[in-house]
Amino acid sequence: MANPKILWQWLVTALDRREPAALLIVVDSIGSSPGTIGAKMAVTQQACVGTIGGGAMEAALIKSTRVLLKKRESQPQLVRRAHHHSDKIENSGMICGGEQTVLIYPCQQKDQIIFEELVTSLQHKAPKTLRISVEGLKVLPTKDSLSSPIFDKKDPWCYQETIGRYKRAYIIGAGHISLALSQILNMLAFDITVLDDRKNLDSMQTNTYAEQKWCLSYADIDKHIPEGTDIFVFIMTHSHHCDELVLTKLAGKQFAYLGLLGSHHKIDSMKQSLAQKHPNIQLQHLHAPIGLAIKSHTPEEIAVSIAAEIIKILNTKFND
Repeated sequence: MANPKILWQWLVTALDRREPAALLIVVDSIGSSPGTIGAKMAVTQQACVGTIGGGAMEAALIKSTRVLLKKRESQPQLVRRAHHHSDKIENSGMICGGEQTVLIYPCQQKDQIIFEELVTSLQHKAPKTLRISVEGLKVLPTKDSLSSPIFDKKDPWCYQETIGRYKRAYIIGAGHISLALSQILNMLAFDITVLDDRKNLDSMQTNTYAEQKWCLSYADIDKHIPEGTDIFVFIMTHSHHCDELVLTKLAGKQFAYLGLLGSHHKIDSMKQSLAQKHPNIQLQHLHAPIGLAIKSHTPEEIAVSIAAEIIKILNTKFND
C-alpha cells in the first residue's frame, strides 16, 4: 500500500464506530508466495482495505476472518498455507509453489489508541515498532527506520515490525526523467526532495510529487543531503560537468543507494576523469549506469527502470 496511513486510519474509524475488525499480516513467506512479509489488510464484515497478495488465498482468509468476527473471537491466529500440494500444510488453492503464514488479529477496542498512535507517527515521519503476540499489540520506540520485520516462531510466538519505514529520495536534477521518477517513487511511498541549480524550471514547477523542491548551488550539495540507511540519491543533472561535481561531493557519504544517470560511455569517461583529479575518490558503491537494463528510452521508461532497480534492492534486503 503506497500510503500505509490509510490502513491504520481505516481501523481507527472502524473501531470508533464499534465495528468488529481484524488486522491480517503476512508474517512469514517461503519461496514463491503472493504476499511479501509485512503485507497487510484490514477486514470488517462489510469491507476491507489493503492486500496480503490477492487470489484464492486472500479470498479464503477474508471469508474465515469474517467468521471469526461474527463469533467475536478475540485470540489472534496464525494460518499457514501451502501454494502447492502438501501432506502437512493446508493448500491455499494456488500453485505458486511457496508457503505462507498469515496472522489474523481480531482487533480489540483498546487497540484504537495504538492505531491512532501509528497514524500520528506516520504523519510526523517518526517510525515506531509494532509488536504483536498472544498478549496483544504494543508500540515501542525504534532507532532503525529501515529494519526488517521479525517473526519469532517459538511458542509463544511474536511478530515485530517498524511501521513508517521511511525511505527518502533525493533527486539531483529536475528535468523530465526526474519528474517521471518522482511520480513513481511517490507511489512507492518515498519522501521525495528534488534539487536543481536552475531557476524557474518548468519540470520543477510542475512536479507535484516531491515534498521538497530546492534551487541551490551544486557546489554546496553535500551540505543538504544527509547520510543514512534510508537515503536514496539519484544524480541526473543537465550536464556531465554538474554530474561530476555532485558525485565528487557525495561519493564519500554512506547512503542506501547512490546512482548516476548516463550511458556506459559517459560513465566510463567520468570515472577516468575523477580518478585523475581525485585519486582517493570512493566509487565502489556507485550504481552506474542507473536503472535496470531494459532498453528504456523515454523519460517514463527510464524512470521505470530506475524504480525497478530500487525495488530489487529493497526486496533483496528485506525479504531474502
